[in-house]
Amino acid sequence: MDSDRFGRFVAERRKELNMTQKDLAAKIQVTDKAVSKWERGLGFPDINSIEDLAAALDLSIVELMRSEKEVKETAVNEMEETISDVVRVASADLDERHKIIIYTFAATTVVFSILEILLSIEWQAEKLMLSATIPHTASIPGIILILYGIICRVRGKKTYGAGAIGFCLLLIPIIILGLAFLINALILG
Repeated sequence: MDSDRFGRFVAERRKELNMTQKDLAAKIQVTDKAVSKWERGLGFPDINSIEDLAAALDLSIVELMRSEKEVKETAVNEMEETISDVVRVASADLDERHKIIIYTFAATTVVFSILEILLSIEWQAEKLMLSATIPHTASIPGIILILYGIICRVRGKKTYGAGAIGFCLLLIPIIILGLAFLINALILG
């Protein structure tokens, strides 16, 4: 921050508001000599006086620190940028949470599907036969994720691989059962 520029800005603003150095000093509870010192570029106000000085000169703290009166349009643009940044961060956070939910849902479904397959396997030694069922814990969530992925795609939203994950959820039990039957065939061979 340039002390000469700051001083000229304070002096011009004070004069625009038809105040003397003494009037301004009284408003912010400092001496008129302090105001004179600032306006001549020989120093800055104490940090505790900045807010009061900005209020007395009918400025924002940013305007005072920049030593320029901002046009309303600039302030609006800055607010829009700030709001856009907040929305962007919130959206990214929401996207991350969305991904975590889908991946957790899929991982849980896979674990429960494998458990259901393992619990459904029946070995009948007298007939030398192995039987198992395709679990609904994988097929129903798989179909739901595929439909969700299609709906997201149609709406133009991110799918986070929901359709592909759903398809994998349908394939995993079939692959596991196929491997179980293949192992059974090799053993009985």
